[in-house]
Amino acid sequence: MLIVGVIPCYKTKSKALKVVSECIKHLDIVICVDDFCPFNTGKEIEKNLDDNKIRVLYHKKNKGVGGAMKTGIKYALDLGAKIIVKIDSDGQMSPALIPSLIKPIKLAKADFTKGNRFRDPNVIFKMPTVRFLGNFFLSFLTKLSTGYWELFDPTNGFIAFSSSTIKLLNLNKIDDRYFFETDILFRCSINDIVVKEIAMEANYGDEISNMYPIAEIPNFLVKHILILYKRILYNYFIYDFNPGSISLIISFMLGVGSISLGGFYYLRGMLNEVQTPSGIQTLFLAMVFISTQFLTNFIYYDVTQRPLFRKLRLIG
Repeated sequence: MLIVGVIPCYKTKSKALKVVSECIKHLDIVICVDDFCPFNTGKEIEKNLDDNKIRVLYHKKNKGVGGAMKTGIKYALDLGAKIIVKIDSDGQMSPALIPSLIKPIKLAKADFTKGNRFRDPNVIFKMPTVRFLGNFFLSFLTKLSTGYWELFDPTNGFIAFSSSTIKLLNLNKIDDRYFFETDILFRCSINDIVVKEIAMEANYGDEISNMYPIAEIPNFLVKHILILYKRILYNYFIYDFNPGSISLIISFMLGVGSISLGGFYYLRGMLNEVQTPSGIQTLFLAMVFISTQFLTNFIYYDVTQRPLFRKLRLIG
């Protein structure tokens, strides 16, 4: 079983050499993708690490972490990789955890694995405050938009997946930038891919992150809304029709009806200076209440039943 690592390299000259030298202890091949790095990280790796396990690929322009990963994944698939691991070159992820990361895939207990930095409550004090708050909010958005409510650290970039899993996804459509991990999760969700997390410790030293989570929230928000819409469309109306679908339809119809009814009588009262009949007020409140109840039913179904279906699919 060929296990290949892909390491996007950008502005990590001082860290990448150590990361790559540690990765080759646990992987059959390590693919380093120099994403048009101004510090020539790829050249530094070739000059200082002479090992036939290492392959260095170069971009002629910066494509982002997602673009670098897509280049590495395609190359890994051409080599015949069965499991592909993504690890960043900034030293925040320990290569020693690679065997634990790929173990659930090798044992057929998962199709996709991710690191989880929050198994240790002390991470709150280790992670820079701004980064923690940004990751916390982005994690919630990711759970909502992808449907992977069972994941506690869905934005984590330490990931591994089987070649059969990545072949189910349209690699060319996956985001080229920092939305890469979230976009993959979205595409996994519409294929009911089972994702497991492993505990890990993230190292926050003197590295300079190229992404600022709080600054990225406005940029990510539109993308999250878009994939949420797509996920609901695929999971509840195209690929499946289930009790969650019915609850959402009823909630939507009653919600639109209550807004229309309330808006009409509000404008009527304002223009004609008449009071809305108590029966209409009662009907409006009843429609809002029932709509909210059915929306709650849909959320409960999405949070509890979809993850259960993924687990049952793996067992079956």
